[in-house]
Amino acid sequence: MRAIRYHEFGDESVLRLDDVPDPVPGVGEALVSIRATSVNPIDAKLREGIPSPPPSLPHVAGVDLAGVVESVGPDVDRLDPGDRVYGTGFGWDDPGTYAEKAAVPADRLAVLPDAVDFETGAAAAMAFATAWRALVDRGDLSVGDTCLVHGAAGGVGHAGVQIAATTGATVVGTARESDADAVREFGADAVVDYRTDDLGAAVRDAVGAVDVVLESHAGANLDGDLAALGRGGRAVVIGQGRDLTLDPGTSLGAMFDDVDLRFMSTMASTDDHARVLGRVGSLLADGRLEPEIAATYPLAEAAEAQRYAAESGVTGKVVVRTASEKS
Repeated sequence: MRAIRYHEFGDESVLRLDDVPDPVPGVGEALVSIRATSVNPIDAKLREGIPSPPPSLPHVAGVDLAGVVESVGPDVDRLDPGDRVYGTGFGWDDPGTYAEKAAVPADRLAVLPDAVDFETGAAAAMAFATAWRALVDRGDLSVGDTCLVHGAAGGVGHAGVQIAATTGATVVGTARESDADAVREFGADAVVDYRTDDLGAAVRDAVGAVDVVLESHAGANLDGDLAALGRGGRAVVIGQGRDLTLDPGTSLGAMFDDVDLRFMSTMASTDDHARVLGRVGSLLADGRLEPEIAATYPLAEAAEAQRYAAESGVTGKVVVRTASEKS
């Protein structure tokens, strides 16, 4: 089969299209014929060898997939050959998903409804699982809350806006002025330019005090988040960007307001993926959630897909199609 691998760590130029043996599912695994995958920020970190320990080389890129179960290994009883599935959280200490096939833990896979095509499933897998866990599981978002979503035009951000709006929350997103209309179309009630000098004040002026923050760049935004949060608010950090530093006055105010600072990682929460994506799948099927696909590339052009996704200004997700058919 064909797979995109890197034999050394580096930028997108290290990605190579290789011919490799078909994988064989082991105990608890399903062999999936992959129809599509997507580009995620973690792809670049793994490709650059940043995690500790880094993946072993050569390594198949990619962390999510949508496709069809081809066969199952021993001790798999919840999936059958022919099932349409999607999932995320692969490719860290095991082969990734930029490939025509992958043998992956079956308990991380969710059924992909017939109404959802494979490219949509691939675009949703990592982004919507991350946003759901951050807002619903870690942030305790509920009807009537006010939610701040950073990077609201990006992959996880646009998923977070939709999920928050679906729960009945009031949503404010941060984005560039040029992306404001798109963020409102995703379901935001207000949009704040992330480059504002006083983020907390701008958010409060737009929607009042915030109950939950989905924070993807805490190193730059956290002081503003804490200033925007109301009593009992929760800031869920999924990315730092740089080391966190807090102004003493801001952190003292957060203490008086009983504000919580919470952290999470989708790659470290694989036990939750099937449950979360099962719920996301039903909302994709009935049209209440819909990932924005900025571009689709064939498997052989995965390096260009990653370059494009890294460009500033890309709205939504970039998909890599590993098979010719769409659904």
